Amino acid sequence: MHNNSLTRRQVLSAAGLAGLAALPACSAGKSERLTITKIEIFQVVVPMQDDIINSPEFNPDPLSEFPKGPKVIVKLHTDSGLVGIGETSRNVPREGALENARHLEGQAVLDLNLPRLELPDGRSRAGFEIALYDVVGKAFGWPVYQLLGGLAQDKVYVPYWCGRKNPVDIKRVAERTLNGGFTSLKMKGRPEDPIAEAVRAVREVAPDVQITVDFNRHYETAEEFLPIGRALDGIGSMRTIEDPVDDLGELAKIAEALDTPITLTPRSRKHIVEAARLGACRFINTGPRPSMMSFVINVALAEAFDMPCWHGSGHELGIKDAAFVQSCAAAGNCTLPSDILSHQRVDDLIVEPINIQDSHAIVPHAPGLGVRLDEDALARFSV
Repeated sequence: MHNNSLTRRQVLSAAGLAGLAALPACSAGKSERLTITKIEIFQVVVPMQDDIINSPEFNPDPLSEFPKGPKVIVKLHTDSGLVGIGETSRNVPREGALENARHLEGQAVLDLNLPRLELPDGRSRAGFEIALYDVVGKAFGWPVYQLLGGLAQDKVYVPYWCGRKNPVDIKRVAERTLNGGFTSLKMKGRPEDPIAEAVRAVREVAPDVQITVDFNRHYETAEEFLPIGRALDGIGSMRTIEDPVDDLGELAKIAEALDTPITLTPRSRKHIVEAARLGACRFINTGPRPSMMSFVINVALAEAFDMPCWHGSGHELGIKDAAFVQSCAAAGNCTLPSDILSHQRVDDLIVEPINIQDSHAIVPHAPGLGVRLDEDALARFSV
C-alpha cells in the first residue's frame, strides 16, 4: 500500500535542501536526523550595571531584586556536530530544565513540532525552544527568522530602559540615552512616585526622546489614574502609557480621555481581541513569554486591528535577546521599541553583543540565532 503522507521531518528536510547542500560535511545531511545526543544545563546569575534600576528611596522593591534571579543556559548537542544554545526566563528551577533535557535526549530535532513544543517542565520550555530553533537554522543554513515566516524587517527598534527613578537620578539616565544614540526611553512608575517630575526632567535633558511609562497595573480605576495621565499628556514627549490599570473597561476610559496612546500587555489572544473591541488601547506589548511562533502570530493578530506592537522582556541576556531580535525580524507589525536590553547587564554571555545602531538592533543573517556563547563568561557567572 502506497502512503502519500509526509512526516514533518521529511517536509522540513525537503524545504531546507538548498541550504543543506551548501553546508560542510559536518552539518546535517542525507543520513543525519539531528538526533539530540547530549544537553548541558548551566545556571547563571549576571548582575545589572550600576544606576539602571531604582533610585535608593524606591528600595527594597521587587524590581531591584530581579537581577539576582538565576537563569538557565542550554547547550543542545546533536549527532551532526551542530550545537544549539538557549536561555530561559529567570528563576527557573534547574531541576525542571534537567527534566526537559532528559525528555529530549535521544530524540530527532526534525521530528519535533517546534511551534507547539511539548515538554514536561513548562517554565524552562523557552530555553529549549530557542536552542532547537538555533540548531535547525544552522542545519538548513538559515537565520531563525526564515523558520518563522521570513524577513519582514532587517532592524528592530529598541529603547533605553530604567526602573523607578527620582527627577535627579533620571537626568543621568537621559544623558546615557542620548549618548547611546537611543531615541526612546522606557521607565517604570507607581502611584507614589514623582512620575510627572521625572518625565519633565528627561525632557529638559533630552527633549526629542520619546518616553514610555510602564505602571504595571498599579492603579485600580480610571478615575484614580487620570490626574497623572493628564499631567503626562500636558508635558508632551510621551510615546505611550503602558498598563495603568488591569480592567479593560477602565483602560478604555483612560484611552478615551487621553491623547497619549495606551499600551496593553495582553494575557492571551482573546485579550487582544477584547481590547480592540472596547477601544482599550492603541498599542500592544506582547510581553516576554510567548513562544517564538506565537509572538509572530500575536503581532499579526494585532495588525488586523491596526495596533502596532513591541516585544516585551524580562531584561534578558544575549541569547534570549537574539531570539527576540529574530522573532521581531519576522513580524512586520513589530514597529515600536522592543525591550532588547542585554547591553545593560555587566555581561550578556555572547561573544559579540547585539549590534545596536541609532536605536535599532541590526538583524544578523548568519544561520541560527546569529550569536555565539561566550564560554569564558559562562564559567565566570555560573552558580
